[in-house]
Amino acid sequence: MDENTLFAIRNLFYSGNYTQVISETTSSRIRASANQPTTHQLDLFLFRSLIATKNYTRVAQEITESHGLGLQALKAQAVYLDAVQSADAAGRDAALAHLRDLLLVHSPDDRQPEITALEVKVVVGQVLATEGLVEEALTVLLPHNNHLESVAVVVQIYLQMNRLDLARKEVEACKSWAEDAMLAQLMEAWVGLRTGGGDKYQNAYYIYEEIATSSTSPTVKSLIGEAVCNIQMGHYPEAEGILQEALSRDPSNTDAIVNQIVLSTLLSKPAEDITALVQQLQSVAPNHSYLQDLDLKSSLFDRAAQRFAVA
Repeated sequence: MDENTLFAIRNLFYSGNYTQVISETTSSRIRASANQPTTHQLDLFLFRSLIATKNYTRVAQEITESHGLGLQALKAQAVYLDAVQSADAAGRDAALAHLRDLLLVHSPDDRQPEITALEVKVVVGQVLATEGLVEEALTVLLPHNNHLESVAVVVQIYLQMNRLDLARKEVEACKSWAEDAMLAQLMEAWVGLRTGGGDKYQNAYYIYEEIATSSTSPTVKSLIGEAVCNIQMGHYPEAEGILQEALSRDPSNTDAIVNQIVLSTLLSKPAEDITALVQQLQSVAPNHSYLQDLDLKSSLFDRAAQRFAVA
């Protein structure tokens, strides 16, 4: 298998075309010509795509002790996400502890220990960031030694911390060695959307549009990116049509549902329509951060309202 095939699979994954990645990485034709390092890369993108499609059980079952540390980290991530989804606090804590332990493990048979360490760090960093442990996540990921996926997680963490200056610095530095990479372009779009301004929003839209047209049909991930850009530019009808297409393809996609809630509010849609969307989100992701924030804001509003209640 040549490097172009692996490059194509990598871009399919970054664009959110997970079904195609699973098909390509399990193809007997592709695997027949792959050497051991390439087979490992195929396994990584296979299991990462299964995680992205919430097929946690399959990942946990198919990755065994015989697999390398990079895949062991993905198994632990799948177990962690499954515990989060099922509100299993003990399972969640155990999976997180196991991921931390993997940072300290070194296999004497590993011929590429530096690469393996980065694979593990990216997964651990993602999970720590999900837990809100951003300082610990950055300690794990930095220095990233120009490892593109590590940079992407670091940029997401800085945006989560509202450190737009540091996120922008990482993206600008990344351009010197990976400007044409799809993941680098996505990072530029993320930062552009947070920076704001007509040109930034428009440039971010062009990035998502280019990614959408790079395959036979746009993915749900790229559609959501285009919709967010349109919302920021005030192009609400266009955003609504795109989000409806995304939800028709994946009705349980939480990013699409949340953005539809935001857009419906901006469009002054009937309260019952917005309530139905919130209930839809509650049914597929009851612990979603949007719902937690909504509960907090509702509680604060009720507390403030009591101060002005008529005795």
